[in-house]
Amino acid sequence: MKVALAQINPIVGDIEGNTEKITSIIKNTGADIIAFPELSITGYSPQDLLLRHDFIQKNMNALMSIVNNVKNKIAIIGFIEFVNGYCCNSAAIIRNQQIIGMHRKLCLPNYAIFDEKRWFREGTQATIFEFNSKIIGVSICEDIWFPEVTKKQKENGAELIINISASPYRKGKFEQIESVLKQRWEENKIPIIYVNQAGAQDGIVYHGHSMYFKDGRVIKKCKDFEEEVLIISLQ
Repeated sequence: MKVALAQINPIVGDIEGNTEKITSIIKNTGADIIAFPELSITGYSPQDLLLRHDFIQKNMNALMSIVNNVKNKIAIIGFIEFVNGYCCNSAAIIRNQQIIGMHRKLCLPNYAIFDEKRWFREGTQATIFEFNSKIIGVSICEDIWFPEVTKKQKENGAELIINISASPYRKGKFEQIESVLKQRWEENKIPIIYVNQAGAQDGIVYHGHSMYFKDGRVIKKCKDFEEEVLIISLQ
């Protein structure tokens, strides 16, 4: 099974441009699963744009446009989901022009530059789905930094974790995220695919460093600070 780590630079508010980039990668990448970063349709973080219902609806329309272009593969797309009057930071799992699963971010950061509890309602489920006889867990950014979500997914049969992220750079961040993934590996002994975005938003820089982590180490990783679509083969 081949998995593509689509380390892109989504522009905040440029739903049309982001959607065109996502759709092009889906159409032109030969992989069984293609994973994109957190909130890849809207860019991270949209903040006050979330007060605009037309913005949220445009993001939902863009998701459905992407759904229509997913054939014979899985795409994992970060977007804003509007549920019962609340916004969720969500990942749609798409196959054969249908949404077959949805993960709503469980761990909402509310420190430093993050203010997610102001904007989002947390999810309640540690999401898994089945593809090609393999059970896969999906999580979003902060979900991988704490043991509970991955542990629950492992208990439910997950054999692989795909974490989509929009994690900003600071000194020591490469070592820190690799240490976190190593902790999750040591606790669960299942491989992790980590897909982070590149680029920048105002004073925030995103470092990329997307990677395939297995056997306690980085097996393969994307370039730092640059867009790249990296395809890995899973045994």
